[in-house]
Amino acid sequence: MTTARPTPAQMPRRAPARTAASDADRQLLAPAAAPAGRSLRSLWEEAVLHSNMPANVRYVGIALATHADSTGHIAQQPRLQGLHHETGLHVKQVAAALTVLRSRRFIRQTSVTDRYETADFYLTVPNAVLARYLKAARPERTTTDA
Repeated sequence: MTTARPTPAQMPRRAPARTAASDADRQLLAPAAAPAGRSLRSLWEEAVLHSNMPANVRYVGIALATHADSTGHIAQQPRLQGLHHETGLHVKQVAAALTVLRSRRFIRQTSVTDRYETADFYLTVPNAVLARYLKAARPERTTTDA
């Protein structure tokens, strides 16, 4: 069975902007913790489903999240072949989706140099998404003149 290859319209429009921190420094940063009352996995799934990423990237992300616990740790890693079998997408499509998820900081690898066939992943919520959620969850303050 063959699957359709991704078109240029399904790929991200541009690469994310680079900051002064190097990739090695980014790996040392701890993943954002979920707010009280929410599991990291549920917040992560909501963020992925409401993102503007292509559908096949969100599909691979949700397939990866099914293996994670509430803290985002994936005990039994599905690896590239496992995600290929679970989603039915071509191996290269799964690899491209993992690259998009990693570049947008929705997943983190234990080692950046590992290939997808052997890499271990962790779910992370990007700081911008977490800040947006916290802002929406915070009740509005009203000021009164006394």
